[in-house]
Amino acid sequence: MKRITSVLLIIHLFQSCSQRSNTEAQVDLISKVENGLSTRVYIEGDSTWTIEERMKHYGIPGVSIAVIHNGEIAWTKGYGVTDKESQTPVTTQTLFQAAATSMPVTAYGALRLVEQGKVSLDEDVNSYLKSWLVPENEFTKEEKVTVRNLLNHSAGIHPRGTGSYSVDAETPTLVEILKGTPPASNEPITVNKKPGESVRFAYASYVPIQQMMLDVEDKSFPEIMHELVLQPLEMDNSTFNQTLTPEQLTKVAIGYLQDGSMVKGGRNIQPAMASGGLWTTAEDYAKFLTNVQQTLKGKRSNGLPKDLTELMGTPYGVRNSRWSFTLGLGFQLLNRNDEIYLRHHGWNTGFYAEIVAHRDKGYGVVVMTNSTFPEFNAEVMRSVAQTYGWDSYVPVHKKMKIEPSSVDEITGRYQSDDVIIEVYQKDNQMFYKNILREEGVELIKVSDSLFVRRNSSLFIQFKPDAENGAVNLQYLSRNDRAVISTLVKVPNDKKYPVEFLLEGDFENALIAYKNLKELDPIHPMVTEAYIDDIGYDFYHEHRMTLSLNTFKVNMMLYPDSYKVYDSYAEACMKAGKTDLAILNYSKSLELNPQNNNARHKLKELQKSE
Repeated sequence: MKRITSVLLIIHLFQSCSQRSNTEAQVDLISKVENGLSTRVYIEGDSTWTIEERMKHYGIPGVSIAVIHNGEIAWTKGYGVTDKESQTPVTTQTLFQAAATSMPVTAYGALRLVEQGKVSLDEDVNSYLKSWLVPENEFTKEEKVTVRNLLNHSAGIHPRGTGSYSVDAETPTLVEILKGTPPASNEPITVNKKPGESVRFAYASYVPIQQMMLDVEDKSFPEIMHELVLQPLEMDNSTFNQTLTPEQLTKVAIGYLQDGSMVKGGRNIQPAMASGGLWTTAEDYAKFLTNVQQTLKGKRSNGLPKDLTELMGTPYGVRNSRWSFTLGLGFQLLNRNDEIYLRHHGWNTGFYAEIVAHRDKGYGVVVMTNSTFPEFNAEVMRSVAQTYGWDSYVPVHKKMKIEPSSVDEITGRYQSDDVIIEVYQKDNQMFYKNILREEGVELIKVSDSLFVRRNSSLFIQFKPDAENGAVNLQYLSRNDRAVISTLVKVPNDKKYPVEFLLEGDFENALIAYKNLKELDPIHPMVTEAYIDDIGYDFYHEHRMTLSLNTFKVNMMLYPDSYKVYDSYAEACMKAGKTDLAILNYSKSLELNPQNNNARHKLKELQKSE
């Protein structure tokens, strides 16, 4: 008897020690994550930041994190507050808007309907729609829009997004959004590219999916998603309802803008729920990701079957050169040296969420915040990846000395299409700068021929042109070192139109733009879309004089386009030039009576006068 008692005591002590050891290891890992935030490319010897330091740096009130390891949720933790006024701490039960990370969850729900035989991936989606139909036009004559097209963003849907609404504003129905009729602020949903031809990411692609699910199931979208996804996957704290219950309101995070001000009413309403309407916790979303991972390994029986789940992680089409990912059904897919990661990000007014999980291995992370600073989420994710040893996720390099003879050779400006890069030396360091940005970043030599920047995963090399011997700048893929694009070195005395704008010389900028447009009407630097893009770049950086002047150039180059007046009006509105905003929104609406955004903004401006 004494011998048995002794054995049981030893077993108990061993288990206790083992549990204590596991707990201590977990605490150590959490501490490493909390103290290991870094840049996109880590240079040996660089210091790291803490979560609290970066929250303070960006002005982020609250964060929720869920870490996945070995196919299970390893830990979840909240940081900061849900509300600056009440100072309520973020907990693992705090609800955040998932924003566009709602889309993989919606795709999962749509695939459940495929599993049940209620819809087919490759049938004309109009065969399931009742309340609204995808408009037929020249792009849909030969190829029809399908569920697959919509889920992988190859349907050619326009516009890109459909917007959200203040809690005190009139909220449109889904059909009003699809038709683009008031009070919807978006243009009508149409197809302006041949379905299946290529991928083009659009939040609006999931609005027809939402309507299809409503028409097939004859229930509300939150009910459908609860039955198909949230309940089976035990996402008990999640909902697509935009009207939250009293209990949910006690757990909800308040959204904040980048300037630190609270979103009016604490949050916006997302009637296009399929693309941005999920309220969830980091832990609940991690349950979704672990279900997908385990299903792909054949370890799950509840929810979507393996064959359909595999479609979510299978790349469709060719990667767009502007993106770092390809698209599956629902997920964006990152390829890091043939390691495939399921990922998505989402930005709603006052909320930013980002998720990533290895498709074939059991690790991942969910980071949700009640403010909108994407780089913070990325920093946390890199810290998790470094701490848990993710394959090929964070590039690590050792800095090498740049020979003085190389400095003069690579210093200068480089141009390709609509991009101009300046390489220069300062304080014995080399710097790289897109001329549209205010600051450059250090250019670091990491091998005999390769350079990197801390904020980009691409390699850079400087290579003499085979024909004229001039040194060109090339971007190389990290995966296979393939050349992605080449920028040609330009003479010091050559000046591009945008450079006049940057110097504040509007008159000569306009002359240079007109001359270039006359010489080459389709030159990338004079397209309406490009000038609009850089105008919004300045707008988001709060460089309002530059933004206004850029949009003004566009109006003078393209006076018959309703979009140029709409963009200029938005900048005027932000700059406090109300009369000019009203004048130009009115002009935009005159040119395009279907511009609901202009109509919506005019009502807003006239109400505030």
